[in-house]
Amino acid sequence: MAASNPISKPPRRWCWLKRLCLIVFALAFAVVAWDVATYDARPWLADYQRLKRDMAQGYANLDWITEHRRLDLAALDRETTTALNRAHSRVRAFLALRNFVKRFGDPHLRLEPAQRPAPQPLASTTDNATEPADPAAGADCEAAGYEKDEYDFLLPFAKLPDWHALPGQHFPAGRFGDVGVLRIAQFGEQRYLAACRQVFRAGIGQRALQLRVRAYLQLELARTLAALHAGGARRLLIDVTVNGGGSEWVSEVIALLAPGALERAAPRMSAPTCDRGRIWYGETECPVLAPEGERERISGRGAWPGRIFILTDHGTASASEDLVAWLQQNKAATVLGERTLGAGCGYVDGGGRTKMSVAPFDVVMPNCARFLADGTNEIEGIAPDVAIALHDEDGMQRLVTALAQPTLRAAQASPPPPPAPATAVPPRSLPAP
Repeated sequence: MAASNPISKPPRRWCWLKRLCLIVFALAFAVVAWDVATYDARPWLADYQRLKRDMAQGYANLDWITEHRRLDLAALDRETTTALNRAHSRVRAFLALRNFVKRFGDPHLRLEPAQRPAPQPLASTTDNATEPADPAAGADCEAAGYEKDEYDFLLPFAKLPDWHALPGQHFPAGRFGDVGVLRIAQFGEQRYLAACRQVFRAGIGQRALQLRVRAYLQLELARTLAALHAGGARRLLIDVTVNGGGSEWVSEVIALLAPGALERAAPRMSAPTCDRGRIWYGETECPVLAPEGERERISGRGAWPGRIFILTDHGTASASEDLVAWLQQNKAATVLGERTLGAGCGYVDGGGRTKMSVAPFDVVMPNCARFLADGTNEIEGIAPDVAIALHDEDGMQRLVTALAQPTLRAAQASPPPPPAPATAVPPRSLPAP
């Protein structure tokens, strides 16, 4: 007699998983249905109108993008307005605004999570106080917003047969032949948590902490340069690939490296003299930027006595582009690699910001623009003097071959660099070169 073959029951765990999936699906469907049923285009259109007004008056690159990239603002406005009216849900309305912002192709014009209001410092009781007190940084570096980043080389310098690495914490360095290589991965002080921990003091203010961290890093940079030269390097390659920028600290790095006085056109601020609302209809009565004015100057210390090269790629942006422009335009460095990203000038005193009332996002926009000597806005990127495709298996060999060319081999004979000057940061806090 054949044995019975009863139908096996599914495991209990599978049943619970199936029920959970059904519940999640039902909730998701309910949320979508609620979103569609309650969507109202009017507050989204009101936010969009405020954004257009703020951009017309304060977005520093608006005229350049209109005139040189031929972005049709009137067509873009019609497209966005139609998309918001027909969105039928908050998600699609948000995507319409995001698409509007992305069409400008400006890394500094972007949506970001809404900014919480900063706590206001207590009013001073002194009669002669004219500036608000520096707000306290917090209980420790983490509370102050400092975090550890990645500082390592992206290119495989360590695989070179004659590579000699130099010990260092924040600025990886080494030498092959007569070329010293220095990696600067970030120009934002808040990306250097270990440096912050070295200089943090209870009760320190936010700005004071930033300046202490900067001084610490500057001293480490100076010591690294001296160690590279003492080890036999006579040419310096500064690697700022995928360096997305940071703060005005970059000006002090430029001054450390520059062999003498440098000069370039000062950034131009958004400062229109009329109501520019008609620009969305193809009419412009006055430019968004203030007229070109003073020129900026940097007095260099010349901490590196030989020839300088800067290594760039499509991730070199913002403050890093400022370093590239200063040294390249003044013939103080030769740029190797790829065209930079094209972020250009960013946010002076926080830049411009439009708060969305219908979504937990703000639109931030640059309120300054930097121009190269030929009149090009830096948002078009900075071309290298020697173009090298870096990010494939042959990129490292291309770079080594380029540096071996006679025109790039010539180095300036000069005495060793002076010792790093004393600063408020004690030398014992720094790693030994």
